[in-house]
Amino acid sequence: MIDRPFNQIRDTFKDVNTKNKDLVKYVFEKSDSISLWIIGLAIGGISIFANDIGKVKSAIPASYLSSILYLLATSVTAGILYRIFFLRFYVILNQISDGIDISFTRRETMDTESFLKGDETYEGLLLMIKNGTGEDLNYLLPLYNNSDDNGKRILYDNAVKHYLANVEFAKRDTELAFDFVADTYSKFTGADKENYKRKMTKGNSGREFKSFKVLTLVLYIIYNLAFIIALFLFAASA
Repeated sequence: MIDRPFNQIRDTFKDVNTKNKDLVKYVFEKSDSISLWIIGLAIGGISIFANDIGKVKSAIPASYLSSILYLLATSVTAGILYRIFFLRFYVILNQISDGIDISFTRRETMDTESFLKGDETYEGLLLMIKNGTGEDLNYLLPLYNNSDDNGKRILYDNAVKHYLANVEFAKRDTELAFDFVADTYSKFTGADKENYKRKMTKGNSGREFKSFKVLTLVLYIIYNLAFIIALFLFAASA
């Protein structure tokens, strides 16, 4: 059976998201190594200056020396903050990727909201019930076709009520599932159950993602730029 374009696109992006998770892990590890290396060099430079400040002052003009030390201190501080915030950013990225994977996973489930427009044919209504609940009620179609107007109306109204009742059941069942998950996690982690459930159902990953993305980018630029400028000032003062 040929696949729907919707399912093909969803599966493709699920695979892309899985590959991106591996890429994010690789970037995190490399970025962490580079930041650690630069922070180590900056601290080493400060230590050398501090241990032999007399000779350093005689070799480097005071104006240059002060700027270099401030820049190295800025690089170290921004680099440490970058590593702290980027760790949180990495956790958020993984949570978002997991959420995307769950959303893209192709598993049939009951409708948790009504998709009725009110103008469905009886055959279309039965198809909606099959897609939304898994029940095949097509055996009622011959009965509907052979009924009078009053019989058709009764069969149609009953099918609508049946679909809406299943939607309401699925909605309550979803709420029970979230409640069970939140209760389980709260017991094992000590987290507040209602707060955990609120994060699962509403969440703020998008807002938090944007904030930490900007913050880590700014700190990344600061600690690298401060270190590079300090190097050029040191070269200019030599």
